[in-house]
Amino acid sequence: MAPTDDQSLTTPELPSLEAGITLLEADGDPRIPLQTLLVDHLLLAGGRGVWVGTGRYCSTDTLAQVAPDRRVLERVDVARGFTPYQHAALLDELAAHVDGRTAVIALPEIDAQYRGDDLQGNDGRTMLVRALARVAAVAREYEIPVLCTRSRADEFSEPIAAAAASTLTVRDTPMGPRFVGEAFETLRYELGDGWVQTTIAFWERVLAARQPIHDTATISGEVFARGTV
Repeated sequence: MAPTDDQSLTTPELPSLEAGITLLEADGDPRIPLQTLLVDHLLLAGGRGVWVGTGRYCSTDTLAQVAPDRRVLERVDVARGFTPYQHAALLDELAAHVDGRTAVIALPEIDAQYRGDDLQGNDGRTMLVRALARVAAVAREYEIPVLCTRSRADEFSEPIAAAAASTLTVRDTPMGPRFVGEAFETLRYELGDGWVQTTIAFWERVLAARQPIHDTATISGEVFARGTV
């Protein structure tokens, strides 16, 4: 059900992100919850974000839709890895493109490219483990959160869960999406009449309700993409 203009959204709680790798698991497509957490952290912490996309995550259209103010998106540096070697190279270079201004890194489906048949004799799981080691080193050195998702939970992607300092799960419920973590659980999303909106429009309203909390008046620009981070 889409909310009407006169429905007010109670400001919901979203999980805060701690330094280190956080694995986000979802019942369905994790793209919008992942992007919501990325934007929310930028609004809260300031600084810049890094998005290393692959596959369907190379598109940032929904990121632009979710953000309450399009100008925040200039603070997201977007890189795209279309092959396992491009993706691995981006993560190899990650440390060189992260500095004290970097507040959060998002790595959607970090395992996806290493599952393919075009590895030219290399072992995909070994490549994934090496990539995770590089990412973990960056997270430790700069004490920043790194949000990861995986394409599916199986033996191949188990190193991601092992490398994660924490795991967040987002589940669809009759009352709306619910984040669950070791120290966090969403208790309620409310639109005032008992209905909730779980589409992009819902997440737009979530961030729009939280934006005044974060006092983001100084941000400017819009999304752009680079060949590397």
